[in-house]
Amino acid sequence: MLFREKKTASQVRKERIAREHAELTERLSCIRSGFDMAEEQELIDALIFEENAVLSRLAALYKSARADGITLEVFEIKK
Repeated sequence: MLFREKKTASQVRKERIAREHAELTERLSCIRSGFDMAEEQELIDALIFEENAVLSRLAALYKSARADGITLEVFEIKK
């Protein structure tokens, strides 16, 4: 029988933050590639709102990670 060490609260939080960071940066990449295909103004507006929402979530995540002493790679913002 194999016994695994129980993860600490800090390890669980670090994994959750890393997972959320990966999901948000992937979503931001998808949104930005959507601008290349968007032709209607309504779709462009929706992408802008969605991009701003993801950027806000990333900013909050960076702040939370920094407070916990967790280092994340900052997503390079290119427009």
